[in-house]
Amino acid sequence: MKDCTYYDLLGIPMDATDEEITNAKNFLVKRLHPDANTNSGHDTTLYIQNVLDAYRILINPTNRRIYDRRIRNPIRREDRPVHGSRPADNAPLSPNFAPFWEAANKLNELVCQGSQILKQKRWGKQELSSENRNELSQLASEAQIHIQVLESGDIPKKYWFSHAMNWLLFQWSQHRDLSYAMLFSMYDSYLEQCKSNFERKKILNHTESFLTTLNKMMK
Repeated sequence: MKDCTYYDLLGIPMDATDEEITNAKNFLVKRLHPDANTNSGHDTTLYIQNVLDAYRILINPTNRRIYDRRIRNPIRREDRPVHGSRPADNAPLSPNFAPFWEAANKLNELVCQGSQILKQKRWGKQELSSENRNELSQLASEAQIHIQVLESGDIPKKYWFSHAMNWLLFQWSQHRDLSYAMLFSMYDSYLEQCKSNFERKKILNHTESFLTTLNKMMK
């Protein structure tokens, strides 16, 4: 996976305007302020400092040009890691997120298969054949295994869809000192800040469709 850049950290594209950079910074600082996360049990001070560092570089035209050249031509970049791409030495690491991503990935595949079977009933307006019911039952049994893995990690259902899980896996790889709850909050912020209303609605509709099909399968 690629290193996390300041643009990734703020959740903005590389051609973002000064207004977009400022809005992203303000949104994240407000969302992740320690006073707003007292019940999470996680210190967000370091993350906010990284956000402010990113803002100071990107809001300055000269510094931004220099930074853009560096990330486009990453010569010996391993000796100069981007701020926030690695946790502090004394920061506790969150549990490995990969097993939950793998479980969700397999669950998405099973739901896709289940959706094809359920479509036959919708199109034909009749009861499923015994063969189809057996297929669904087998898919549900396999799905239950992956659901148990996700539930064991306290991963909310709204994040089980592949779009969220792929994004979360990448962010976890870059910010392993952040709790899962904070990563979930970052994903919600990403949808609000970086996606148009149409794109956000499309993602949410796909997520709802995935969960609806999953519920039908498990019945």
